[in-house]
Amino acid sequence: AALALQNPAQRGPYTVQNLFYGSGDSFRRPEFAHPALLTPTVNAQPFFKDFDGWKAALRKRYWGFGMDKLPLNATVFCPRGPGPFPLVLIVHGNHDMSVPSDKGYAYLCDLLASRGFIAVSVDENFLNSGLFHDPPKQQSVRGWLLLEHLRLWHQWNQQPGNPFYRKVDLTKIALAGHSRGGEAAATAALFNTLAYDPDDANI
Repeated sequence: AALALQNPAQRGPYTVQNLFYGSGDSFRRPEFAHPALLTPTVNAQPFFKDFDGWKAALRKRYWGFGMDKLPLNATVFCPRGPGPFPLVLIVHGNHDMSVPSDKGYAYLCDLLASRGFIAVSVDENFLNSGLFHDPPKQQSVRGWLLLEHLRLWHQWNQQPGNPFYRKVDLTKIALAGHSRGGEAAATAALFNTLAYDPDDANI
């Protein structure tokens, strides 16, 4: 029987604005080179102790940064209004790193924003496959990076003058992803309950 529910694919009542935030040093991704909000880099090198030599050097040359300076890049779709709005972080799966996978979720983020959610498509393409290999243990880092993004959102929500000041309902946060991005969402939820990385208590 057909359900008597509203079509979830229909746009909501909000107009949507979007902006980019990022570290500013992503020459492979010009949209993050001059973002509306400049973010710090994060050091994921402790996860990659065994990742060195020509593979690490080749990847660093391609992206312009190493695992010690991973960017926090994302595209934000935000409803126009006073808020506060629930926050949704969406992360893509593994793919050819030269093809930006995060762009594929713009349609979904735009729809969610029209329905009253701040929806964020997170860029983790620099952890994707390419240059003859996958970075080792990047599955853990994908989830850890989501938590680093959430740290930013907590700060911005409390920072007067920030475009997201008091715009976020921090009691309503969702993490979502496709394929390895889905694994990242589950990993982030697990890591958020732990004091240390289960594989290395120094992290």
